Amino acid sequence: MRGGGELTANRAIPRHATLTIDAERVSPSRSIAALARAAAHSGGPLVCVTGRAYGELVGELGSDEAAARHLARVATNSGHPICVNFETGADTATTVFISPKGWSEDRLAGWAAGHHQELERAFGPASVVRMEDL
Repeated sequence: MRGGGELTANRAIPRHATLTIDAERVSPSRSIAALARAAAHSGGPLVCVTGRAYGELVGELGSDEAAARHLARVATNSGHPICVNFETGADTATTVFISPKGWSEDRLAGWAAGHHQELERAFGPASVVRMEDL
């Protein structure tokens, strides 16, 4: 499919959904927002945006800054963190979590700790790296 990216709502057990869109026909920003609303309404599997879908969001909105602001707004409106998973190599990736407005870094870290096993089932071995440590 040309121009297609993946957006996933992922709860490793038992729910998993993958939404594939054609960014030439469907708005990535609206698709991400709709998926996050549906996930939050249904009790919330984790919404993860692939690096490819993030690139399409940047293309639609015009910049990384605009895409990041959009994802922060969506996280705030849904009340749940959103992740963006970037492949960094053949068998490696970095996943960034964007928390809702008003969440402290400690609250996000606590949320990640509470979902650690689920996150590892979805993405493989994980560790928390705080922004100041980058």
